[in-house]
Amino acid sequence: MAEISEEDLYDVELMNLVVDKADNLRVVESDSHFSEFAGVHPSKIKQGKLYFLDIVKPSDREMLMQSLCKKDSPYVYFEAELTDKQNNDILMFGTGHNYDNSTLCRITLADVSKSQQKQQALQEKAREMNYLIDMVTGGVCLFKVTDDMHLVIQYLNEGGCRLFGTSKSKSIKQDYRLDDIICPEDISRVYQAIGKAMATDEPIDIEFRTIVHKDEYKWCKVNAAIESYDESDNPVFHAMLTDITDIKEAEERADKMYDNLVEVFKNLPNAVFSTDTEDPLKLQIVSEDFIKFIGWSREILFDEHGGRLSDFMLEREIKYVRANIKKQLDSGENEITVSYSIRSGRGKVLIVEDRRKVVNQDDGSKSMFCSLRNVTKKFQNSAVAQLV
Repeated sequence: MAEISEEDLYDVELMNLVVDKADNLRVVESDSHFSEFAGVHPSKIKQGKLYFLDIVKPSDREMLMQSLCKKDSPYVYFEAELTDKQNNDILMFGTGHNYDNSTLCRITLADVSKSQQKQQALQEKAREMNYLIDMVTGGVCLFKVTDDMHLVIQYLNEGGCRLFGTSKSKSIKQDYRLDDIICPEDISRVYQAIGKAMATDEPIDIEFRTIVHKDEYKWCKVNAAIESYDESDNPVFHAMLTDITDIKEAEERADKMYDNLVEVFKNLPNAVFSTDTEDPLKLQIVSEDFIKFIGWSREILFDEHGGRLSDFMLEREIKYVRANIKKQLDSGENEITVSYSIRSGRGKVLIVEDRRKVVNQDDGSKSMFCSLRNVTKKFQNSAVAQLV
């Protein structure tokens, strides 16, 4: 089974800018991320040479103007496609913070294009264990850290409400706290991540469970960064939320299935092992009889040699064996047989017969179920007979 690593999950880049709503969303200030995205030098932005609408997809412009200019809405949330400096259309999630008694609006954008690419890669890996994961649309949250270290929610969109088991009417009440709905087992990690972000100004990338109802949890993936500070100098975090409950459940089921497979495989009789067809000399799973047969421990095979069976073969035979297996695969053979020499952990060189069964996976890939048989005496007897 392909291992799903942390880096395969979600990567969201945040960008900030300030626009003047009274001047067709002229950009009056931005950070370096937005300047690089738009391909406009910061000096040009300060001179007012860039209008935000110029890089917004025409079909999204009216919607964007209506969202940002909505009356009595200090915070607004929108989705729009923006054109980057390479003329690529990129889907952005954004929040707008309208300043009181001003025509200025501070916009925070989240570039989720990398997340979408990694989501596709994750789905492909999940299919190897016959799971199709239904990704749920994420949410947006603004929360501040108070002096007594409570996490007070200031804004939450519909997606966030679903993740937190609440509604917009409830979430806008005073002192609706994020720390009240985080699973107690996860709250320490969350505070550590927030404390680190406050100390280093680095973004947060964390997973935790939220209490939706009694004994019901949802797994939440959070990418957050400090957006601003309130009048009491408390940091206000802008967070992008993703429901990864299905992913976690799929991982748990896949891990359980994989563990069961390993347990069954380990107890199979004879010296059996598995490989894929891309690297037919790299071990994936081996039986206990294989360990006894080859005379090397699992630690030596996998920790020290990374499962490379070729490390224990005679060097002059490796190229031939690979070519022989490939030739039989290319010819459409489902049962493959090769012979080669193995240096055992007992200091002997064994001549083995390697029989392989090609197995088709549901995702179209192939793996090989293999078994080794010691034919040293057979070869030795054959050599003696030829001499006689």
